[in-house]
Amino acid sequence: MATKKHIHQLTAAQFDKAFPDEEACCAYLVGKRWPEGVHCPRCGAADPGELKGNPFHWQCYQCAKDTSYRFSHITGTIFENTNKPLRDWFKVIYLMLTSKKGMNALQIRRYMGFGSYKTAWLMCHKIRTALMQDIEKLGGIVRAKTGEDRWKMQRSESGWPNRDAASIHNPKSAEKVMGL
Repeated sequence: MATKKHIHQLTAAQFDKAFPDEEACCAYLVGKRWPEGVHCPRCGAADPGELKGNPFHWQCYQCAKDTSYRFSHITGTIFENTNKPLRDWFKVIYLMLTSKKGMNALQIRRYMGFGSYKTAWLMCHKIRTALMQDIEKLGGIVRAKTGEDRWKMQRSESGWPNRDAASIHNPKSAEKVMGL
C-alpha cells in the first residue's frame, strides 16, 4: 500500500520570506524557467548577451543578425504585457491555490487592492486558463497533480469546462505552483 506524501503548504509569512521583493520573484522565475542557463525563447540559442543596466533582459544576435532580438524573463509567459509586478502575480496564484474554496476575481480585487475588477478578472482568467490548457505558459513552475489528487478537467462541446469538473483550487497544489 502506497503511503501518502504530505505536502507542506506555505503560510503567508513563508511566502513573504520566499518572495520579499520583485527581484526575488524575477530570480526565481529565471531559475525555474532556465535551470541550465538562459536560452533565447525564439531560436533557443544558449548564452545570449545580457543587457547592461537592465536586469533580467537579454539580447540574442543569432535570431536577427542585423537588429538582434531582445527578451526578458517574462517573454512568452502569462506575465507578459502586463503592468502588474511579478510579485502581485505570484501572490494571486498563491491566494487562488491556497484558499480552501478558491478565490474569485472580486475577492482578489479586494484583497490585493487592485483599482478595477477587470484587472483581477484578467489575472484570474489567465491563471486558470494556463492551469487548464498549457502548463508551460506559467514559465514551467506549475506541476500537474499526481496520484489521488489528479485533476479531472474535461471540456464540454462548447469549450468551457464542465460544471462537474474537479476544482483547481486544491490547497495541496500551492506548493507545486510556487515550486517549493
